[in-house]
Amino acid sequence: MHFVFTPLAALSGLAALISAAICIMAWNRRRFAGVGGLALLMASVAFWSAGAMCELSVTSIAAKVWWSKIEYIGTLSTPVLFFLLALDYNHIYLLRSRRWLCVLFAVPLLCLLLACTNEWHQLIWTSYRYSPSGYNLLIYGHGPVFWLGVAGYSYLMMLLGSLLMIRAMHYYPAHFRGQSIILLLSATAPWFGNVLYLTGTFPLHGLDPTPHSFAITGIVFAIDLLYLRQLYLVPVARARAFEAMGDGIVVVDHQLRILDLNPAGAHMLGRPLDALQGGTLPAPWLDIRMLDEDGRHLELMSPEGGKILDIRAYAVDQGNSAAHTRMLVMRDITLRREAEDALKNANQQLIERLAEIEQLQTALREQALRDPLTGLFNRRYLDETFEREKNRAERERHPIAVAMIDLDNFKRINDQHGHQMGDQVLRSLAGLLQRESRAADIVCRLGGEEFLVLLPGSDAEQARQRVEHWRCLFAAMLHVSQRQSFHTSFSCGIAALPDHGADLHQLYQRADQALYQAKAAGKNRSCLAGESAN
Repeated sequence: MHFVFTPLAALSGLAALISAAICIMAWNRRRFAGVGGLALLMASVAFWSAGAMCELSVTSIAAKVWWSKIEYIGTLSTPVLFFLLALDYNHIYLLRSRRWLCVLFAVPLLCLLLACTNEWHQLIWTSYRYSPSGYNLLIYGHGPVFWLGVAGYSYLMMLLGSLLMIRAMHYYPAHFRGQSIILLLSATAPWFGNVLYLTGTFPLHGLDPTPHSFAITGIVFAIDLLYLRQLYLVPVARARAFEAMGDGIVVVDHQLRILDLNPAGAHMLGRPLDALQGGTLPAPWLDIRMLDEDGRHLELMSPEGGKILDIRAYAVDQGNSAAHTRMLVMRDITLRREAEDALKNANQQLIERLAEIEQLQTALREQALRDPLTGLFNRRYLDETFEREKNRAERERHPIAVAMIDLDNFKRINDQHGHQMGDQVLRSLAGLLQRESRAADIVCRLGGEEFLVLLPGSDAEQARQRVEHWRCLFAAMLHVSQRQSFHTSFSCGIAALPDHGADLHQLYQRADQALYQAKAAGKNRSCLAGESAN
């Protein structure tokens, strides 16, 4: 292709650059109403203008027709996107419906297809000739589909969009009506330019000023949507947010006079807003010195109504310390404090209940591990403890002995003196064993008149010496019943690790055998496992 860059091509290129710039600016702010539609519209205008620039630069008819086909992508899309922009401007979000988008773009897509295949049917363009105006312009003869599908449909979209702009004049505040009129007038620029082109009354025959007109319209829309409308909406939005805030906002001067406040602040202070405006802050509990530090956090109780207020003070104008204007952000935390107090009480009750449960569990465990008559440990505790003591003895290489004790003639005591006296004898022996044993010794009652003492750190001979000491003390003990006083005794069998066994069961058997030997030898004596009784 041979290009000749003319002033008209440069003008189209400038329109493309301006449209692209507006597109980028609008796309970055597309969260505002109408701005997203403006970005898409200007992208299409930029494409249209860029295509027109290329069409105006090439010299051959075939090249111009080819670029016109490319240009038609923007030509056919721009009127539809203008209509969608008007919908978005009116907060009618048809753009979000895929089904309606397909309907709106069906005719442009069909016309684009026919333009690309125009050589076969001449329904879009019927003839081509160079313009007498020069500037490398080409005049196109138009077919029936152009007038119906391209021009007709585009005018329909432009008409509907313009009507929507008129509609917007009635729904926006009075501040916006002047702007809406300017927008409406700017929307007529593409109409005017396209009519001049199609009627052949434009001074430069063959030049379509429509994309340039759309670029002008885009500039006006960008000024409105990206600048003027935000100047109005931002202070209004902030004012409404100030009024609707759940936190109380009160602005005071150095004398605590109220300069401004919101309804929530008036509610927290317990008085009507009009009565508070300009008056002194009704808070004798609040001193101006409390507000000296910027961002100061206070938690105070109001004397009226008993409200608990969380207050944060901020300097409104930090550069003017003389004014000492402060903004108080207040939050009513009465319910929160009540809930926290209730939660603390519930937690305290729960802690107390858990302590009671723990005490009960400890008591139940003690009951499960102790003999109820004597208070000594029972067989279950012995079974749980022996492995621990055995492992310790093996680790420290110390001996461990077991002394099995059985009261002599216990049945005769029950028969002659009664079961209560028998129980008393059992308690007396248990008390003696507890008093005379070491802290490391474990004294257990196995049941009936049988006792067992676990002696960590003692071998068989050492255990026997201690048992003999206990036996002598118990034999000398006098027991007094209602009928008469008497003495009694016990016999004992002794076994030790590792000489007489490797576990509790083996030691128990050997100690029981030794106890049997002691009983057989006449009772009131002790006997070591594997040794004959004396």
